[in-house]
Amino acid sequence: MKIRFLGKPKEIIGREVELDVGEIKLRDLLEKLPKEVRDLITDGEKLKMIVLINGISAESRGGLDALIQPEDELFIMPEISGG
Repeated sequence: MKIRFLGKPKEIIGREVELDVGEIKLRDLLEKLPKEVRDLITDGEKLKMIVLINGISAESRGGLDALIQPEDELFIMPEISGG
């Protein structure tokens, strides 16, 4: 499974990580990332960044309880704001 990053997570872990996992909940997948990166993405209750699963928001698929398949691609990036 490929996970791609933008923003601060990319600075810490790199542009892309590949993990060898079976079907897994998003919350359990994030546990496999370094704590410093994980803490940027979630507070354990909700997502703090945009997480896309095959281009679809993880929020619309159950948030941290979204099921991820081994062939899925995740894209994680900070929310964009401006003013």
